[in-house]
Amino acid sequence: MALQRGNTKVLLIAFGVAILMLVTGLVLSHSLKERQPISIDELWSMQYEGTGLEGKTAVVRGDTIFDPHSDFRFNALYLVDTQTPSERRDPAYAFWFGIRIDDISCETGESAATWVCQPFDPSQTTAFEFKGTIHLTQVGKRPVIWLSDIDFEHSRQLVDGIWQSIPLGEFEISIAERD
Repeated sequence: MALQRGNTKVLLIAFGVAILMLVTGLVLSHSLKERQPISIDELWSMQYEGTGLEGKTAVVRGDTIFDPHSDFRFNALYLVDTQTPSERRDPAYAFWFGIRIDDISCETGESAATWVCQPFDPSQTTAFEFKGTIHLTQVGKRPVIWLSDIDFEHSRQLVDGIWQSIPLGEFEISIAERD
């Protein structure tokens, strides 16, 4: 009887340790997954597969489309997939196939050749990872995606092949005039 009780205690302890290891593994797996960037194309694939993206927090990686001279009605800062061909890197394409980045303000400076942007300078590099909240809306028959509530402390930019934190502040940007 004492031997049987001892075996039961060992089994219960082993079972408890196994459950603890499983929970720890799941927590670590979720933590690592949340930090792993999602490409723009992966994000669109998830949206088409019916994955519930609305309101989810994610790190999204892409190349910026920042074109202050564009006359596109919905001009903004967009991310497109890093594999997007150069002829498709414009705000009109990015509106439908990229994602819009909220929480940035760019306005004409004192002259038409300058813009003032905050909280970061979108002209310094083209590749970014932004951590924020995903949103979807329908425009006609097509969905569009945007990212809001950007967590700039956990967002990064690629400079000379090295991922770095994004300098924050108000930036005056010289914009060359179009011919």
